[in-house]
Amino acid sequence: MPSALVVVPTYDEVDSLERTIGRLRQSVPHASVLIVDDASPDGTGELADRLAAEDAGIEVLHRTERGYGSAVREGFRRGIAAGVDAIAVIDADGSYDVGLLGEMLEAVGEEVDLVIASRWVPGGDVRAMAGRRRVLSQVGNRYARAVLGTDVQDLTSAFRVYSTRVLRRMPLDRMRSDSIAFQIELAVRVAQAGGRIVEMPVQFTERAVGVSKTDVGMVLGTLRRVTQWGVHGIRARPRTKP
Repeated sequence: MPSALVVVPTYDEVDSLERTIGRLRQSVPHASVLIVDDASPDGTGELADRLAAEDAGIEVLHRTERGYGSAVREGFRRGIAAGVDAIAVIDADGSYDVGLLGEMLEAVGEEVDLVIASRWVPGGDVRAMAGRRRVLSQVGNRYARAVLGTDVQDLTSAFRVYSTRVLRRMPLDRMRSDSIAFQIELAVRVAQAGGRIVEMPVQFTERAVGVSKTDVGMVLGTLRRVTQWGVHGIRARPRTKP
């Protein structure tokens, strides 16, 4: 199994972080973990410090800024600097089945640069997701695939493993999108860098504790961003000339 860093961005996840980290350590006890907390007011940062004090493989980065995209980019930079082979990213809310991570890490190799835990491929299992959110996710993914020229079924999945090899070839410092749009942009940039992407079916259960950061406004903002990328010719595959 490749050496790995697991990046866990957090904001107000005090109710779910400890459970997520526990499952993560059971799945991949050899991996290093970086919890990136953006000054959560609910005590998430203090909980993360306690978990790190109990486990030498866990490090906590406290930030005063907020932003999912910048948190993940910082994790990428640290993983690349540490010389690990792969960097995983997972939400702290416990929605994704972390038990899949070992298999995802093993899949990253010379021919695979990004493994996405996908809700929308055959075998994916989505539970307790409200009907409106399910429709928004599926329709949004379908639209993004068409506009950006990619076959990835779950462009918005927040559970992924990247090879550091492909991350070194990507313009991370020039990527300014955030949240859902950032997930989409990362997949497109991996394809543009010549990386191969595979999807693995995952069990996804809508969070039972805490508050989701995703809302309709965020989804609509993401669709606008995808449309802008399409207008400016940012695509996973070049358009076929007539």
